Amino acid sequence: MAKFNAKPFQGAMKRRTKPHLLAIVFAGFGGLLVSLSFPAAQAATITCGVWRWPVKTGSDATRSLVSTTVHSTTIGYLDGRTPPPSFGSYAHDHRIKSQEFKTWQVRATLVALREEDDGDIHVRLSSHGHRMIAEVPLGRCVSSASRWKAQIAAARHYLTSRYSIGLSDWIYVYRTVTVRGLGFFDAEHGVTGAAPNDIELHPVIHIRFR
Repeated sequence: MAKFNAKPFQGAMKRRTKPHLLAIVFAGFGGLLVSLSFPAAQAATITCGVWRWPVKTGSDATRSLVSTTVHSTTIGYLDGRTPPPSFGSYAHDHRIKSQEFKTWQVRATLVALREEDDGDIHVRLSSHGHRMIAEVPLGRCVSSASRWKAQIAAARHYLTSRYSIGLSDWIYVYRTVTVRGLGFFDAEHGVTGAAPNDIELHPVIHIRFR
């Protein structure tokens, strides 16, 4: 199997360009300024993801094989798992490592939050010098085929009801949190806070501050 090159997929996976916080257009007579609200501009920039998206949202062809038994673990343990040597087309709609067939739960410090332009809430976690990220998809980007659609929506509501999370700068939190999600290996693409092996909890299906 050929070595997967993540670079061609970076645009599809995560677009890193910061949005404009305020768009100004000229309209009417005399160059009347009309400002577009940030929520409207934000909604216009969100495009659901592509790369391994069925796996990221729990709607993949192997979703029925994922164990619902919750495995409590540490970020350090997950950071030590061996990532896939490559990703082929099969991996787009199928889980390919044993860690991706399990439901994991970690207790850690939630460092920061930010919405990405694929709609995911990007959650940076750290514990005892280890780090990883967790992702909470946007509801409209989750297929009705997902086994965890309702849990994903509940986890997202838990965060958005407490923080005004958008496509701008990071919101720094530094609170102890319990996060539960499905194991997922991403391709390396320079994401802030990623584990050294690029393992994630994706999607997050439960989250609670301690």
